[in-house]
Amino acid sequence: MALCAVLTAAGVQSINPAVAQVANAPMPPPIALSQPTPVQTTPTVAQLPYSSQTQQITATSVGTPFEPPLDPPAVARLPGQGGALPVGEWLLTPTLGLTSLYNSNLYSSPTNPVKGPGLDIRPALTAEYNAGIYDTQLYGNIDSTIYPTLPDQNNTFNREAGFIQKYSPLPDLVFTAQGDYTHNTLAYAIVGSLPAPISSAGSPPPPGTAGILASQQIAVNPNDVYTAQATMYKEFNRAFIKLNGSFVTTQYEQQSNLSYQQSTYDGVGGVWLTPQLYAFGDGIQSFADPAVGFTLNTFRARGGVGTSRIGLFQGYVYYGQQGSETNGAGSAGGDIYGGAVSYFPARDLNMSLSVDRLRNISEISTTSTLPVASALAGLPYVPFGFSESQSLQITDFTFKSNYIFSPETTAYFVGSYATGELIGVGPVHTWFADVGLTHKIWDDLSLTLDYRFSSVVLPTPDASFTQHLVSLGALYRF
Repeated sequence: MALCAVLTAAGVQSINPAVAQVANAPMPPPIALSQPTPVQTTPTVAQLPYSSQTQQITATSVGTPFEPPLDPPAVARLPGQGGALPVGEWLLTPTLGLTSLYNSNLYSSPTNPVKGPGLDIRPALTAEYNAGIYDTQLYGNIDSTIYPTLPDQNNTFNREAGFIQKYSPLPDLVFTAQGDYTHNTLAYAIVGSLPAPISSAGSPPPPGTAGILASQQIAVNPNDVYTAQATMYKEFNRAFIKLNGSFVTTQYEQQSNLSYQQSTYDGVGGVWLTPQLYAFGDGIQSFADPAVGFTLNTFRARGGVGTSRIGLFQGYVYYGQQGSETNGAGSAGGDIYGGAVSYFPARDLNMSLSVDRLRNISEISTTSTLPVASALAGLPYVPFGFSESQSLQITDFTFKSNYIFSPETTAYFVGSYATGELIGVGPVHTWFADVGLTHKIWDDLSLTLDYRFSSVVLPTPDASFTQHLVSLGALYRF
């Protein structure tokens, strides 16, 4: 994730996760609700993209992933204007995000950190034509961060444009195609080996803890990213399946030898075994073909069981394998396992505690398989990218909570501590925290105050770093 992804509810992302298209793990978008609805009546993976019209009436769920649907899909009415601007048969939703911020370490550098105040400006426009079976969305945004006390090369000017075409011949069957173009001023220092599918691009980020991930080290390296993606979602009797494929081309302006192409195929499914217990599984495989260097083949497969709400609690556990292989340079891999327990003491409060463990034993003979190293997937709250060529074992403990003070004011918190070992090198410790408060002044104007902390302690000299990021943002929907 990038440094300013912290500006979630403000809709401002000076470094958008979709910019790099390489987030470590998928984060499903939350469901758009217009009426009070019991939690978990719709599968997480089938939830609708968050938009500026979403009314948050319950604390954003921290429940289990991949929960199958309990009820058959209903035939919904076509959405109304909901505050959007009608132009013929199209509905336009223009937004403007403004955020002031202070970053103590822009590039997560262990030495001589670049720091200073900044102003982020993010105008965005979404146009939608919904005919029921067919739903067409066009989107575009500009995301620019200006640091007045720093040299101009630290300023960013990102832009994004694309389309989403949905075809739903049946209420329980949805086909989606998406094309996206993104220009980034910044790039990750270590590229994610398993990119997450782009989801609700062009919309404000999801509220609460749903859109928060740890940032990783970045550098000024302008690039253009072209993405094509296709998805199929099908519901059955208390079960579902979702298949996705994407093709991404990343072209660097100044260092063309870093350019690469990446094809990714993934699927997820779940089924209720009893009224209280369901099983789920997911798998993903990615092929990265760099302009210079070895071709990288990466996979991850997981399976697990989860529960429905039992009293005030809900949970899941999983086990799986992850690995990578390079042509002529060796392989790496290991097991992954973990689980979480969610607690729902009140309608306006929820919290969860998760534990995730990853082990990677590498026999890769080179220090990088892409011109820039590829990062291990599955560590979304660890603010550092560990390369697949490194042997390590790491355990991450993450606590998340959402609370609604009033219909206008909500709060969220994410705290994570990871501990492990770079095998043969030494211990590793990381801390990550994000706390924020969102207040709606009017229906079309909201404010967000946010603080983010990241700290990484590594056994190698001059590699550890700390970062503080404070922001105050406003999002206005015209």
